[in-house]
Amino acid sequence: MVKYKIEIDREGCIACGACYALDPSHYESDEEGKSKVVGSKTDASKSSGVFDDEEINVAREAESSCPVFVIVVTEL
Repeated sequence: MVKYKIEIDREGCIACGACYALDPSHYESDEEGKSKVVGSKTDASKSSGVFDDEEINVAREAESSCPVFVIVVTEL
């Protein structure tokens, strides 16, 4: 199993929905349409969570689909 962290800079998020459309198991929308990490610690500026599934490539696809580059996926 791969352990990895997903972080979102929510202040820069433009609520386009690309990440959660591509990968709804790791990313979801808040009430304003801004992205947050599923099951994460989230506030107005940051959202982050750690996963240990085999879906890191899908999470990275969503990272690269972000038009404003506010998502960072890091292998731990």
